[in-house]
Amino acid sequence: MGKTKVKQAEPVKAAKKNKDSLNHGGWWWSMSCSPRVDESSHWFQMIPIILFSAISILLVRMYSYERPMEQFYWAGNDNSQTDFFSHIKVVCIMIAAILALIVFLYRLVTQSFTLKKSYAYIPMAVYSIMVVISYTASDYKEFALWGYNDRFEGTIPLLAYMVMLFFVINMVNSERNVKQVLYPLLASATLLGLLGVSQATDHDFFRTALGQKLITPDLLQENGMTVHQMIDEAAARGEQVLSFTFQNKEIYQTVYNINYVSFYLTLLLPLVGLLFIRSVELWKEEAKWKPFVWGGLFALLLYNLIGSASSGGFFGMGIVVLLALVVLNKKILRWWKPVAMLLVITVAVGGITFERWSGEVGYAVDNVKGTDTVTASDETTVPQEQLTGHLDYFDTVGNEVKMSMDDKELSFTIDSSYYIVAAKDSSGNLVNLISHDDNGIYYTIEDNAFRNVILQPAADSDKNVYLIIKTNNPKEYDWNFKFTENGVLYLTSLGTVVDLDKIPASFLADKPTFGNGRGYIWSRTFPMMKSTVLKGFGADTYCLYFPQKDYVGKYNSKSLANNINIIVDKPHNLYLGAWIGTGGLSVLALLALWFIYIAQSAKIFIKKTFEKLNFTEICGIGTSLGITGFVFTGLVDDSTVSTMPMFYILLGMGIAINQMLKNTEI
Repeated sequence: MGKTKVKQAEPVKAAKKNKDSLNHGGWWWSMSCSPRVDESSHWFQMIPIILFSAISILLVRMYSYERPMEQFYWAGNDNSQTDFFSHIKVVCIMIAAILALIVFLYRLVTQSFTLKKSYAYIPMAVYSIMVVISYTASDYKEFALWGYNDRFEGTIPLLAYMVMLFFVINMVNSERNVKQVLYPLLASATLLGLLGVSQATDHDFFRTALGQKLITPDLLQENGMTVHQMIDEAAARGEQVLSFTFQNKEIYQTVYNINYVSFYLTLLLPLVGLLFIRSVELWKEEAKWKPFVWGGLFALLLYNLIGSASSGGFFGMGIVVLLALVVLNKKILRWWKPVAMLLVITVAVGGITFERWSGEVGYAVDNVKGTDTVTASDETTVPQEQLTGHLDYFDTVGNEVKMSMDDKELSFTIDSSYYIVAAKDSSGNLVNLISHDDNGIYYTIEDNAFRNVILQPAADSDKNVYLIIKTNNPKEYDWNFKFTENGVLYLTSLGTVVDLDKIPASFLADKPTFGNGRGYIWSRTFPMMKSTVLKGFGADTYCLYFPQKDYVGKYNSKSLANNINIIVDKPHNLYLGAWIGTGGLSVLALLALWFIYIAQSAKIFIKKTFEKLNFTEICGIGTSLGITGFVFTGLVDDSTVSTMPMFYILLGMGIAINQMLKNTEI
């Protein structure tokens, strides 16, 4: 009996040892029935990945919902919201994540789950924990859970990103799995590219009757007609039921914003470019049609990136090219023929799209320099030095309106019975006012620093008292202050009142025009970051905490001067948005996650000769270049549910490829 047990134990131990050798130590934990790390996962288990990356980005559908917006003075009293681009994508993202969890559960139950080795799990766990902590501490839990209007990148989508990243890392085991992830994604990018061409040529599919029907539910309206009937009737008249924000043949595809088009294409172009190089180099060994397919796709995606006229995409691709030169160095000379072909394609596409990008490049250069030219009116621009009386801030305190121009402060009060304005300097001394009676009483200020300011007391039919302060730098504008039971408050364009303060600003405060208004937004965001060093205000709640009442700051910004009531709902910087939403610690976790992958990729691919042009190796280097370009582009673009699923799928695939390549070297 004992002898029999010994004989049975020996082969089991040997089998385990053999399994360890086959896996090359590529896993941390493996269940009894789990396949080898280098054994392909079943194609059926790739479905969540395809849904998450290739399908979700294609989806556009009208969704009507209610949000408690009346609590915000800058939002008005309309709680009804409509979204086309984000909500449907979040639904698909959630379905994909749920399916991934079901696959995990199935593999656990069947004892077939394998946990690969990766230090990426540590920052992923830290990030997920901080996302949850930030949600629990948020003052606006509904927004923190699902995300802000039109964005929907709240706690649930962020956690879904981490679930899918973990899933991809542990499901992509072979070249076959890489193709199962990559090919659907590139097919999706092809459809989006063709859609972008239709938009650039003023034949936007979504403006056709069929396109509008596909993205709207056929609901019965008060006029007795369904939405689709109204679309057909409008089309017969040469009109459209839907109104479109995008004009001038802009390429927005299905990702809501032209900036996001170039953002996600930064991921794909280096990958497609390297696959083109591979197909040309292997011309005699592989199908002859492959170079035409990869070359055509490269041209299509490049047309959309350049045609979107987003300088962020140009910045990202510039980083990609520099990194490619460093990592591939002499290998590029060996591939000079396909590289020359890519250059020819790039020049040709650049020539075709010249009118679209040439102005953007010059505009971007001016914005990067932060040229201090501000709008004096809707038709003219005037250099800053020719305008006098720069408005610094307004501050409403009790029954006073404090105003600073050129660092000199005055305060104004009105006698609510007689509408007499009194002005005092910062020391409390009276400042002389000059009264005018020309089509109504108004006052000018004898102080030279305020020579372009006009003060006008007013009252309405309900006997509410107002002080209207007129300024003209950078443009003429009327600042309306209402006297209420709570003191004097600024009257917004929506008819709501708000207490104005001097808004703190830091880095780039003197360059509000930098980066097409990013200088202004970032200078107001940096002071906010002190409150979210550890935990954030809640995922995607940036808009709710940004000082929307900084009307003076917007007024002084060239980019926003013509619409000081604009709502700043995103920072145009992936890292700043995450810092405010989920905290500084979560940003450090993300940076650690990306650094681990990029450093690991650099270590692997700098040593690679690419002599055999192995498909997996080419995808690995292409993915790492795209991920790095995307990470840098995140300095000027935002995280969205349109772009991040593709990023995390490629990141997971890249980590899995690196693991595969490391295993083959052992």
